[in-house]
Amino acid sequence: MVVADQSQKHPSHTLTPGDLLRAFGQRTKKQFGQHFLVDPSILEEIVRCAGLKPGDAVIEIGPGCGTLTLTMLQAGAAVDSIEIDRDAVEFLQEALPPAWGFTLHPGDALKTDMAAIVASRPGPWKAVANLPYNVGTEVTFRLFELRETIGSMTLMYQREVARRMVARAGDDDYGALSLMVELYADAEIVMSLPPGAFVPPPKVHSAVVNFEMLPETRIEDEARRAFFEKVVKSAFQARRKTLPNGLKALKLPKDQVVAAIESAGLSPKVRPERVGFEAFLAVSDALRG
Repeated sequence: MVVADQSQKHPSHTLTPGDLLRAFGQRTKKQFGQHFLVDPSILEEIVRCAGLKPGDAVIEIGPGCGTLTLTMLQAGAAVDSIEIDRDAVEFLQEALPPAWGFTLHPGDALKTDMAAIVASRPGPWKAVANLPYNVGTEVTFRLFELRETIGSMTLMYQREVARRMVARAGDDDYGALSLMVELYADAEIVMSLPPGAFVPPPKVHSAVVNFEMLPETRIEDEARRAFFEKVVKSAFQARRKTLPNGLKALKLPKDQVVAAIESAGLSPKVRPERVGFEAFLAVSDALRG
């Protein structure tokens, strides 16, 4: 077991991610989607992509055995980590002292009051995490709710999910998720990683997405935003059909739907994957009246 000197006021630079992984041993749990990064060059590149500098406040979800956490602490960041796995919690409490700027929050990130965490010290905050893949998208949208405090996010996903998040109209991966992300942030893939970069290796490739939060969402009015989301999700239920067919789930008269599409400068024969954010918003606004 790695037991840090609790009296140390600064992160040890002799402690390595490999030390943490070896000490954690065979306690990885499939149900929590645990796949750990151990290569220092990869971890340092994630920190670089996140733009971390000494004194930054970071919220991390799913630290696991703490390899990314350690790298962020060594970069001078103060890190608040949420961890659901009791074995990992016990391990981290001994391996990474609070004196290093580390605060551990045991529990499920989807049930944790993240707003209270980011209110605990001055911002702006950053979110940096190798997210558990089974809850990555849901956690991301919880973090979007904290956009007034969190200025940027650098998060790991399955590569397919990452591609859907950053896709634009006309891309193969473009869909409802792409548009929902565009509501809140400018997003781009900044790293791609093969399964072999992780211990244990997952069955899929992974990618890191950087999100620069918008000061305000692209649709500030809540009722307008809710209807836009309804229109987008309806349209992509039948992404290979024309937009009027995709919008049948709204249960509006067909002539009203066609008129709204044409008012946005689109052909009624257009498919959803060819319609960009502003055009979708124009259709939504026309349908809403």
